[in-house]
Amino acid sequence: MLIVSQVKKHSVLLAILIGAFSLVLTNSAFNTLLPSFVRTYGISTALGGWIIILYILAMTITMPLTSLVVDRLGRKRTYILGIGLYGLFSILGGLFHQYVQVILLVRVMHGVAAGLMIPLSLVLLFDYYGKETRGRVVGAWGMLLTIAPAIGPTLGGFVMEFGKLEQLFWMNVPFALISFVLCCAQIPSYQPAIRKTVHLQGIVLIVASLAALSLGIQFVSNPAVPSWITCLLFFIGILAFIRFIRQENAKEEPLIRYGLLRSNPLFLAALLISMVQDAVMFGVIFVMPLIFQEVFHLSPSMAGALFIPTAIFTSLFVWVGGNWLDKGKSLKFIAYGIGFVAVSVLSFAFVPTGVSLIIVICLMALRGIGNGLSDMTMTAIGLQALPEEDLHEGSALSNTIQRLASSFAVMLLAVYYDVRWQMLAQSGETVEHAKWMTLKEECIVLGILMVLTLPLVVLINRKKAGAVVGYGD
Repeated sequence: MLIVSQVKKHSVLLAILIGAFSLVLTNSAFNTLLPSFVRTYGISTALGGWIIILYILAMTITMPLTSLVVDRLGRKRTYILGIGLYGLFSILGGLFHQYVQVILLVRVMHGVAAGLMIPLSLVLLFDYYGKETRGRVVGAWGMLLTIAPAIGPTLGGFVMEFGKLEQLFWMNVPFALISFVLCCAQIPSYQPAIRKTVHLQGIVLIVASLAALSLGIQFVSNPAVPSWITCLLFFIGILAFIRFIRQENAKEEPLIRYGLLRSNPLFLAALLISMVQDAVMFGVIFVMPLIFQEVFHLSPSMAGALFIPTAIFTSLFVWVGGNWLDKGKSLKFIAYGIGFVAVSVLSFAFVPTGVSLIIVICLMALRGIGNGLSDMTMTAIGLQALPEEDLHEGSALSNTIQRLASSFAVMLLAVYYDVRWQMLAQSGETVEHAKWMTLKEECIVLGILMVLTLPLVVLINRKKAGAVVGYGD
């Protein structure tokens, strides 16, 4: 009876996490299957890459428009819309998986669903749970959303090796259906505000800006795309964004309320820290496989397995961090977490090429502990600093900025890597040593970026962030 009572109490948490977990799991499974798509459909690598790119592009474009949808439908209906699109197009992918055009459409719509669901998932939980338990809720949310990317690539490889592609779509359907039913039944309804006037020109400008910038990021390290096209995309993206900002400044209710950054220093500080954390996290995902395979000469499967300790310890310590937040602990533990990440990443710039795998595993686990203590808790602090009615707008704004920051970070690391190691090789270094030196430099940069966020954590702590977010003085 007690178990039934607990399940009923946390039914909202269950409803939201089932859908979000499945969405992240499927996307991470697809991200490693590019060679399989090329073989299955007999297409070029460039076209196969669009199966991955379109999801990211659609999600990035949708996120800043989420607040506009929420103003019309409300938070509950908007999240349910995302779940419905996710389930419906998973069925479409399962039925017509033999057509690559359908797969491309499905990936676009899955990206739209993600753009609606990801910013709202934590906001809906904040609506339902009181401030005294939100840290633990963030912990549970963070645990599942860090486990999913860890097992997704393994699941995708297993399905492609022993099963069929359509199974990657059909397995989403029961998750989407359960989440849809639970969300409809359990999530309280919220009256939509309907406070924004739809300005088509503003929507076109922001969509064009984000699409051009996102495509430019994806193309910058693609040798098949002429450099002038990449430059043109960046130019269009920046120009459209400047025009969008000028128009929005003249409105009482802008499409994206970036004024939240000016009016709320705590939200801004937390967002800056989260932005750097995301950029470093995705930067590490780019750099570490190169170190493991190009320098340590490990197999691709072993290189992938070395990320498992990070995922395990992240999922464990995000729960610990959430508990400490609820108990009103000093925010110093966030600084320790950031320090752990910095030490872990910087260490790879100084370890010898013959380093023991045990040491590598310990360093990856240390990064997981640091991520768990600092990442999700900082997200929670930033959102808690906002008024309840601005939560969905703040979440969409922060997710969009973090997504673009992480994309730019990977782009810059990729360009620097290609240019720098070739420069070193031309100066007389061996190719292997040139690559190793370049990767060391990138580890140092990523580690220093993490260290630079520590003053912001100290600032938040001194401003008694705990009192502001309701965890006690």
